[in-house]
Amino acid sequence: MIKPIFIFLFTGVLLAGHRTSAQDFHFSQFNENSSLINPALTGASGILKASVAYKDQWRTVTTPYKTYGVSVESRLKTSAWKAIEGKSMTFSKQSFSRFAGGLAFYSDKAGDGNLRTTQVNLSLATFVPINKNSNLSLGLQGSMVQRKIDFSNLVFSNQYGGSGYDASIANGENAKSSSFIYPDLAAGLNYNYAKPEKLVVANNQKKINIGVAVYHLNQPKQSYLVASSPKINFKYVLHGDFLIGIPRSNIAIAPAYLMQLQATNYEVIAGTSIKYYIKEDSKYTGIIQRTSVSFGAFYRYNDALILSVGYDKKQQFGIGFSYDLNLSGLTKVSKISGGPEITLRFNSSNPYLFQKKVNP
Repeated sequence: MIKPIFIFLFTGVLLAGHRTSAQDFHFSQFNENSSLINPALTGASGILKASVAYKDQWRTVTTPYKTYGVSVESRLKTSAWKAIEGKSMTFSKQSFSRFAGGLAFYSDKAGDGNLRTTQVNLSLATFVPINKNSNLSLGLQGSMVQRKIDFSNLVFSNQYGGSGYDASIANGENAKSSSFIYPDLAAGLNYNYAKPEKLVVANNQKKINIGVAVYHLNQPKQSYLVASSPKINFKYVLHGDFLIGIPRSNIAIAPAYLMQLQATNYEVIAGTSIKYYIKEDSKYTGIIQRTSVSFGAFYRYNDALILSVGYDKKQQFGIGFSYDLNLSGLTKVSKISGGPEITLRFNSSNPYLFQKKVNP
């Protein structure tokens, strides 16, 4: 396990040395929106996952920014279960699924100009087993993006005459269109490790995801103006999330980090959640699933403290709520208020889903 982790960390150091500008979607609960941080995470969390996300921010500063997201991802076709003959009984063992697909829709509206971004992501991932507890996955993503703005709601300096602002005066901008559409490409690599938990009382589970991804591989052009056609710079993403059970307790810690670098801009989020298990599942499924509540604190560098709370019912149904407390130079007008975010999630833990029935 050490060697793959070293490779990812070394790659991260190399990328971090190249600080690499369009505004992309971002959520404080970044691990709940895998298609935005690494297409290689598609299908990594189980057989089937569906989620809905909503974020509201800067309501105390200006017209609030609102972001919505809906995503579904699934292993495309897990192989038929293999029948294994025992001495006195016949049972089945699940085969490894090597492919997964995901579809995600995101929409964002910002500011007085109703700057709207709508994006549809189609992601594909393939998994390569390393051993019984770990695998590498490679993901590719194709997207269609639309950006749209309402110029009639904007105020320009050219529209100020001798008597003040006059909306009938031309704004002086040579706009070719109020909207445009472009394709976008991304790719990523992820390392996954999961140590099965044999006994509930042991609480010795360990899970690791470490990945790297590059977005805007085709460097699409975007512009509302006739004489301008800038390219979107590459965006490099480094991420990791961990789950470590504290033996002989009902507690696990779940640290995570996210680094995004694009041109001269960067975003760094790091922190941890603490999970408290309140009920165990009566069925053995390889990695025992239990109901839990979680409390987390994350820090977005030079921007905000993110406080979160979550509830997971047997790792199948989950709800997460977070709130950004703004700590940047904008606090004079934001009054520390950043904005709330809520996520709803469904995971299918049924290993027989989409399986072919095999007669012993």
